[in-house]
Parts: sequence; structure tokens; C-alpha cells
Amino acid sequence: MNTEKIDDIIVRRAYKLKFDNIYSLIDNKPFILAGGSLCGDKVNDFDIYPVSGNEFLVSDIEKKICEDEIFNKTTKLLSKTKNALTLDFNGQIIQFCNYRKNSLKELVDSFDFAHVKVGILFQGWGEPPHADDVYFSDDFVLANVGRTTYYTGSEYPTSSLIRTFKYALRGKFEKREYVKCVLKILSDIIKRGVKDYGDFKDQMDAIDLGLAEYKGVYELYDEMKKRGLVENE
Repeated sequence: MNTEKIDDIIVRRAYKLKFDNIYSLIDNKPFILAGGSLCGDKVNDFDIYPVSGNEFLVSDIEKKICEDEIFNKTTKLLSKTKNALTLDFNGQIIQFCNYRKNSLKELVDSFDFAHVKVGILFQGWGEPPHADDVYFSDDFVLANVGRTTYYTGSEYPTSSLIRTFKYALRGKFEKREYVKCVLKILSDIIKRGVKDYGDFKDQMDAIDLGLAEYKGVYELYDEMKKRGLVENE
């Protein structure tokens, strides 16, 4: 397999991103661009992750948008959750994530569906921006050759369950393969269980849909307690 050519294709996809906007918002800190925007499909948004040891802070980005006159005029805050800040920057949707791992590989390998297991590390501003490292998994190659996807495991299986329906609606699965994914994810949710309500809420917060305050969420937690799926109850 010619990995250099694959790297080149992935990096070219990244150049749709308005890098000058990103580096201005994060004070020229390094970042990782990873996930769906590098798959060759229609780009809905760009997911930006911090680099361990030299992280940007989402709170600093939000402050800059509020206080800087230029950013205030060109940037629209779409949503803010515990895990991410989503902005519309002159028509380009950018999501700054709090989620981090110790390396590019560790971050990408933690992703839950095969077709998004890809990422690029950018260390600092240059013209053109220089990709310092590119990583994609074997799952990424297999999924993109077959124009499909599949579940590969997750630290947040509840979040993965919600995303399954999103990918199914986008036609990412081959025929009804999403049904198998749902069954496997449900198995992972049951096997994992939850430690307490804080742990359960963290699982729900990871979905980034603001569901943690939804009444039905606590009803679900209550049912899990009754079924012995909550460790500390």
C-alpha cells in the first residue's frame, strides 16, 4: 500500500479549512484536524482537537469571539456544550473539541466508526500550512474502499448509538449493516454499565446534543438502576 499517496490525498482534503481563522482563534497553537472532514464526502463541519502538552482552551476561544471586534462580526456561536464549541466562521462550520489524547494515533484510534478514523497534526502556521503528521487506521482504508462503515468500539457507546442513526441517514452503511452496529453497541452499553449518575451524565454529555437535561435521560438512568446496571447504587 502506498501510504504516501494516501497521505497526500488526505492532506489535500484538509486545505478546504480556513487555516488563518483557526490559528488566529487558538493563538497559533498546534491542533489536530480529524474525522469526517477528511473522508472525501461532503464536509458538514471541521472537528479541531487540542494537542496534548500545548493545548488551546475552548474558554479562551469563546472569550476572543466576544471581545475581539473582528471575530465578533465574522463569527457566530452555534452551540456550546461541556465537550465542544461550535462556530460558524464566515460560512464554515468549525467545532473546537475538548476531547484529547496523548498522541494523534491514540486520538484517532479512539474514534468509534471506521470511516472517520483519520487525522492530521498541524504544529503551527505556515504558508501553505504544513501537515506534520498524518495517521489513518486500517479500518479507515477498508471502510473507504468499500464505501461503508462499521462500529469499532468506544469509550462512549451511548454516544456511538446516537451517531449510528446519523450515519445511516447519510447512507454510510451497506444495506442494513447499521442494525448489526446497533446490536453491538447495545451490548457494549450493557457490559460497561455506569458507576453513578455523574458517570451516566458524562456519557450523555458526550453526544453533544444537550440531552443531559432531557427528562427522559433521568428516566433511563432510573431504569438502569432498577436493572442493576449502576455500579454504586
